[in-house]
Amino acid sequence: MDDESNRVMTPETLEQYVRATVPTRHPLSESPVCVLIIEPDSRRLKLRTPATNSYPELGSYDRLSFDVMEEPGEDGVWFELGIDVDGMAYEGYSVIMSVVDQLEAGRPFRHSVEDALASFRELLAKRRKLSEEQETGLFGELGLFAHLVGRIGEEAATAAWLGPEHEEHDFVLPEFDAEVKTTTSEGRIHVIGSATQLSRSPGRPLYLVSIQVTAAGASTEGETLPDRVRRVRGLLDRSRRLYDERLRSIGWEPSAAEDLYTRRFIDRSVPRAYAVTDHFPAIDHEGIASIIERPELVVGLVYRIDVTGLEAAEPPTVIEGFCERGKRNGS
Repeated sequence: MDDESNRVMTPETLEQYVRATVPTRHPLSESPVCVLIIEPDSRRLKLRTPATNSYPELGSYDRLSFDVMEEPGEDGVWFELGIDVDGMAYEGYSVIMSVVDQLEAGRPFRHSVEDALASFRELLAKRRKLSEEQETGLFGELGLFAHLVGRIGEEAATAAWLGPEHEEHDFVLPEFDAEVKTTTSEGRIHVIGSATQLSRSPGRPLYLVSIQVTAAGASTEGETLPDRVRRVRGLLDRSRRLYDERLRSIGWEPSAAEDLYTRRFIDRSVPRAYAVTDHFPAIDHEGIASIIERPELVVGLVYRIDVTGLEAAEPPTVIEGFCERGKRNGS
């Protein structure tokens, strides 16, 4: 399919083509001939132009490819520069347009590509992206954080939020600790990443806060992770700087967020709080030591628990309204 529209695209227009169901072709220049091909299935942009004896060096770029080809039904040999633009469509398009501008100015293909890449090297590097588990985990933590801002104030809530600092528990509040786990599964199945995540600190109650989210679909209530990050930041005044620092410490890049995190979530159910007691299905160092002769040799532990059928606890006062009411401890 050919598109004869203006060669200059806005980010919104480009995103429509990248999300289309069929590849599209867009003439960019007549002298020399340059054609942009957008392939939604592979999330790739391709620049085709007549081949010359000027070959670029692309060995150090994982997202780039280069080919010399003869296209059926067309005369001559073509250069094809391909860019994997998953999560960075407009950056890739900007690189291609820079190459085209230089080709139109009479620069050789090799020099045009190399100069364009020098300008966009940081954008083309594989940007650090949170895993899907980290994405949903942060989404859930921010939900509880926003609730705490409303209950105890922004400074106390920010001080209590230790998840980004890789401490044992996500929230350390005056009366208790909370470990937040967020899942997209139909059941309350959560991944526990260490022997300390569900290990109680001496003299302090610990709660597992179980959050379930699902794809938002057509719901207007859904949020992407960037949506939630911005909304929660809007609740803050004096604590914004610390909030931003916490997010950066786990790899959050605001400039890249919009196209890296596009999944929209909505609550599947009301969160629940589970008291982590001696009867809770948690594995800690003490439990490992009771079954293994050399527990110090166990240096990594990841396991899953399904708390769907467990009785939820009555949540501590400060997280009432966020978690549903359950059974009061000891009752």
